[in-house]
Amino acid sequence: MSTMSPGIIERGFYQKKLFLQWVADNPKLFTHQPYLLRQGKGYFVVGFRGVCECIACYFFATGSIEIRVYDDETFFDIIREFDLYEERTPEGRWLCSMCRDHPNPDKTESLIEYADRKKLWINHSFAPLAAWTRESFTRKAVLCLYRSGGITWAAIEQKPNLKKPTESRYLFKKFPVLTAR
Repeated sequence: MSTMSPGIIERGFYQKKLFLQWVADNPKLFTHQPYLLRQGKGYFVVGFRGVCECIACYFFATGSIEIRVYDDETFFDIIREFDLYEERTPEGRWLCSMCRDHPNPDKTESLIEYADRKKLWINHSFAPLAAWTRESFTRKAVLCLYRSGGITWAAIEQKPNLKKPTESRYLFKKFPVLTAR
């Protein structure tokens, strides 16, 4: 999303320091440890040890968190997002304005407001990111890259479910997600 609501807090890059500390304090939440690949003004990029280097997690100061796939250093697709557009309520609580303004119709629980900004980031984005990596970065995982004309997309498929994706006429490349244990 390119526009930000006036309620978004922009005091430094809060989530960068918090994420790196949270990962250091909770190494068992990741089967493949995140590490800082690079950083710049308003963003940082995390790779995962033992995972194909074309998969990386991009964190932006705006609140976007994207699992991106690159093919030979060319952007290919965003395969998962863990965005958090934080806002502080007049009562001093913290919430994600996207969850409030554009709720997921499949989500059964109501909007959660947190008294603690740190808990908002951890529960809303970091813990789901860790859970996703545990489910996606397995020995049976294969990264499938597809293209049709000028359109590209990617997906991580698990080997028992690979028959249909590998028979797709749009499959461009495939390779193991894990490079080492």
